[in-house]
Amino acid sequence: MNEKCQTLIKRREKEENEAAEFAKDAKEKKNKEQKTVDNREVASPEAATTSCHTGDFQLEPMELPPFEVITGDRIDPFVFKFQFKNVEYSSGRNKTLLCYLVDKGNTSDGLLRGYLEDEHAGTHAEEAFFTQCLPHCNPALKYTVTWYVSSSPCSACAAKIAELLKDQKNLKLNIFAARLFEWEEGEIQAGLRTLHAAGCKLRVMKPLDFSYTWDTFVENEDQSLNLWEDCKENYEYYHEKLSDILTP
Repeated sequence: MNEKCQTLIKRREKEENEAAEFAKDAKEKKNKEQKTVDNREVASPEAATTSCHTGDFQLEPMELPPFEVITGDRIDPFVFKFQFKNVEYSSGRNKTLLCYLVDKGNTSDGLLRGYLEDEHAGTHAEEAFFTQCLPHCNPALKYTVTWYVSSSPCSACAAKIAELLKDQKNLKLNIFAARLFEWEEGEIQAGLRTLHAAGCKLRVMKPLDFSYTWDTFVENEDQSLNLWEDCKENYEYYHEKLSDILTP
């Protein structure tokens, strides 16, 4: 076995270990959150009885975000480092994180900023953006939307986005992706070309983009991002692949 093969095997083993560690930590966090919810549910019957008979207070129903798509303002730093890592073997990275900026042009609203996270169990983050974050576009305004996503869109999302861009000429979309999702598949490549033809700017995230996204969207406690050692190498790998896909 040559040195290059050994390096690739070690890299894949490292990435699989990271995925296993992330899954373990995520499960522990979920269990803690579930215990908190269970404790509240145990207390709820007594609280409801007190409210009903004495009128001392009214129990407010707890609103939980939908399971399939989570929206927010700041991403957990551990989740960001795992999901946005531009590895070639994306083992365990089975969700999409989408950070967005919306510029409505000459308005006093300023930039709309936030992120979406999907579980691939229902609506994907790309589609959810247009239903939850930007459900209506004012035809009198020119919108510039920029996404920083953990992976590029699937073929179904690419087709829907392309149709939307054709219908709404006042909307410009830039997509900067950390990784290319299943780029070897013909239908994925066709979807990316369709997006490109519809006027969407597609680009792989550079090392500087990861630092910008970290500073803008992550709950980083004023800590700077230490990029992984093969970040630039992986960017060049995906950049070359995307260039080959989009070049006729």
